[in-house]
Amino acid sequence: MRQLTVENSLRDLVSRLERQVELATAQGRTDINLALEDAFIPILKAIYNLPNLVNLNRKRKNYPGIDLGDDHDRVAFQITATTTLDKVKSTVQQFMDRTYYNSFDELYVLMITPKQSSYSQAAIDGLLTDQFSFICKKHIIDLGDLLREVSALRVAAQERILKEFEYILGETEAFISFSTETIETPTTITSNLQAVELPESVYVAELAIDDKAVIARAKAELNYGGRSTNRRSIIKMALLLEGVDTDAWVYYDGRIFAFEDMEKTGLAAIIDAGTPERLDVSDLSGSPEIENVNVLKQLLIAQTQERLKGKQVRLHSKDRFFFFGPSMEGQTERKESWIGKKRSERRVYKVVQQTKDPSKVAHHQHLSFELSFINIGDAWYAEIVPSWYYSFNGYKRSNWHEDLLSKQKRQEHNATVRDQVRFIAYFLAGLSDDGAVSSDICYRSLVQLETNRGVEAEALMNESEEDVDRNGGDPDEVAA
Repeated sequence: MRQLTVENSLRDLVSRLERQVELATAQGRTDINLALEDAFIPILKAIYNLPNLVNLNRKRKNYPGIDLGDDHDRVAFQITATTTLDKVKSTVQQFMDRTYYNSFDELYVLMITPKQSSYSQAAIDGLLTDQFSFICKKHIIDLGDLLREVSALRVAAQERILKEFEYILGETEAFISFSTETIETPTTITSNLQAVELPESVYVAELAIDDKAVIARAKAELNYGGRSTNRRSIIKMALLLEGVDTDAWVYYDGRIFAFEDMEKTGLAAIIDAGTPERLDVSDLSGSPEIENVNVLKQLLIAQTQERLKGKQVRLHSKDRFFFFGPSMEGQTERKESWIGKKRSERRVYKVVQQTKDPSKVAHHQHLSFELSFINIGDAWYAEIVPSWYYSFNGYKRSNWHEDLLSKQKRQEHNATVRDQVRFIAYFLAGLSDDGAVSSDICYRSLVQLETNRGVEAEALMNESEEDVDRNGGDPDEVAA
């Protein structure tokens, strides 16, 4: 249980850190990696057993090409928030041009946002000589790779690294806060935190299914191919076999959790009769046990997923982000109405044809966003991180996703990111106007921050019907 708690906390912290860095870089704060160079030293020391790892910029200002190094074990690191192949090539080129291979045998490029799915080894090989080797699959790493390495360490070591990640997250938030505090005049800042109201109750019951029997039936009735699968997938199949298609539940430690009374829903088909128990939501939200809070966070995502399905907004099963799809079969472009400065439309989905052969589809472009939930004081908020997703068939990731995303990000500015956050918040708030019941999470207003030079930002919450998420906010607002 101790190890599970640490691993869950690590995943949560790393996920929050990635989102903060992505939002900061989207807003042009690309120097955030400079603020984090020292913070990663204890983690990399523990993972790679590099007791002499130091910040090379302390030896020479702006040490070209690399940031951290252990000249005893001859390992160097570049820390960056940029994930493009060009960034890797630039780093390797400087490493070779300055003959750093005389001092270091290995170079790692640590990306503090998720790296691309692949990088061209041939493009890197063209920069190398026989004196140095750089293998993309090994030497390009991100925070997910660090987590996998941490999982192999002893629990005590994992706990120490957890503390370091907590420190890094604090450094990131401080960096963003400092950047905000340099604003010269009083400014209203729209954050990416949306106030939410939690359902009043949570129901929990013992799971009662025979996994082998479910798999056997799924092969016969659902055309299941018999591939290895996890417990959640088996539960999903058990529900589908009973004609129940819902994702508004969470499985943990042999039990099913849901916001609705399971005895009155289709979930009754997979639970042990007589075991359902009603809990107050505060039993989870205010629990000192981190796994209980994590169950609540997962349940909030699951409930949101279920509500958004009817709006043709899907949750990517692997990478766990939401993305807009077509609202009807055969649709090549989808626009959604919303109220910003005035009522307008925003494109959230588009089919892009090939330039050389317009009769063929090049890719599908989807507005996407990540959601996570955090508790500040006695209030809960959804953290919105907007982005774009590129698929080749409306769901599966395009091979050109990273290149297309990078190109799109270069075209976006602060105002673009701000409006994306405001639109998504407006869209989520609209779920509460569409037949919401007591078991639903209700999305309310974006948090507003009033700032002045030298004055600490103070959160202002306004829950009226004229909130910023309903009227779109003031056109002079600045995205934070």
